[in-house]
Amino acid sequence: KQIAEIVLDIVLPRSCLGCGKEGRYVCEQCDLFLSEAPSIFPKGNLEELVSAWEYDGLIKDVILKIKYHGIFDAINELVEKALKIREPYLPEDAIITFVPMFKKKERQRGFNQAELIARKVGELTGKNALPLLGKVRETPSQTELDKIERIANVKDSFRVCNQVTHIENALVVDDVWTSGATMKECAKVLRKAGVKKVFGFTLARTI
Repeated sequence: KQIAEIVLDIVLPRSCLGCGKEGRYVCEQCDLFLSEAPSIFPKGNLEELVSAWEYDGLIKDVILKIKYHGIFDAINELVEKALKIREPYLPEDAIITFVPMFKKKERQRGFNQAELIARKVGELTGKNALPLLGKVRETPSQTELDKIERIANVKDSFRVCNQVTHIENALVVDDVWTSGATMKECAKVLRKAGVKKVFGFTLARTI
């Protein structure tokens, strides 16, 4: 993995998406201007949501590049930065999972960014990252929907795909929290299947 990253840096050197300086996707200078996001405590099935930044400016640009231009190696850099800012509370027995994509859409994109984020969080925290959820139907993009429409759009679109009755605590990971509809629906499904407490983590969220 380290050799592959070195080769990639030589062939396609990383440069800051803010100022163009080579070395990282977010350089130390541009890092100073990122807006951090405080944790929130939604009611219902989700105990807490931890996000590192506001979904705006440079962070928004990097996440969109990851999702739609395949710069998924930027995930490692963002997760490392995010956990230094605000590491989610994880009980000792917590299992890390992620918001799933509909399989057809995941095949088209080639990866699920939420899964890559979750696996990096697991690597850095020493926790297992497992696919506990599956998406059972394709849903329209949430981007142009209002809050009520987002809730209806994702309702009953997820199911548990692994045995979870033995899991006390789970951390659900995604790239961005906007209305919270997707994360809350995932938490509801996990809780209904037997998970006692569900926490959330995203790189960024809207304020």
